[in-house]
Amino acid sequence: MSQSILKYPESELGLKDKIKQLNSKWLDFLKVKLNNEYSSCINELFVSDGFYPYYTYQKKKILFIGREALEIGGGNYIEFLYEAYQEKQIGNKTLNQHKFHSTMLYLTYAIEHEVYKWEEIPYADEFISNFAQPGGISNAFMNLSKFSNESGYWVANMNQIDTFISTSNQSPINFFATEIDLLAPDIIFGMNLSGRMNCLGSFKSPKMYGNSGDVCFQFLKTPSGRTYPYLDCWHFSAPGKSAKNDIFNPAIEALKDNGIIM
Repeated sequence: MSQSILKYPESELGLKDKIKQLNSKWLDFLKVKLNNEYSSCINELFVSDGFYPYYTYQKKKILFIGREALEIGGGNYIEFLYEAYQEKQIGNKTLNQHKFHSTMLYLTYAIEHEVYKWEEIPYADEFISNFAQPGGISNAFMNLSKFSNESGYWVANMNQIDTFISTSNQSPINFFATEIDLLAPDIIFGMNLSGRMNCLGSFKSPKMYGNSGDVCFQFLKTPSGRTYPYLDCWHFSAPGKSAKNDIFNPAIEALKDNGIIM
């Protein structure tokens, strides 16, 4: 991997520090509360996340919420993936081949550049060199579970995810919602988190989009009282699902129909 370094503009350093402090407080809380097979390896499992440089400079600030990191325990998700993006290689797949990450990048590019036809979006490796740079696209990312799946398999470790959520929910602070409120996104994409997404807050006014009800547009209300447009989509790497037809097109339709984009 390259030694690519994330360079945040001075105006984002305060937000970056707040996200770092939240991740540290979250980790400390888990250390106190967990008393099971995870308690001896929390530092090795915990993966912090947040936002890429120039996130707050975007026309629409986009937050993606995934399930869990894979095999990067003890690391920083944003730093790790930024390096992978610059290498245009994630694991054994090129960036263009990696449906999970390329779909996030295509959605971000489409919304920021107001290019809503899939065929008109450049391949990810053609614009990734400007990602998180002045004038380039950027986004935020958080996982529902900050415990890395170290099993060696891509299938989500739901037991571990549920342990993370249930333990985090014991805090008087809603860590999940606090991270969202700090990031203050204009659009949130969730990746088929099912009932587990209730740890983020409450949801209202659902509307379905796509030929098979592929995307559910609704509003997330966090305990602070803030509301955010939330699109519940298929997981971006879901087998048998088309990034174009089952995720991108219905998502763009939902955003247009609800006046989030023009």
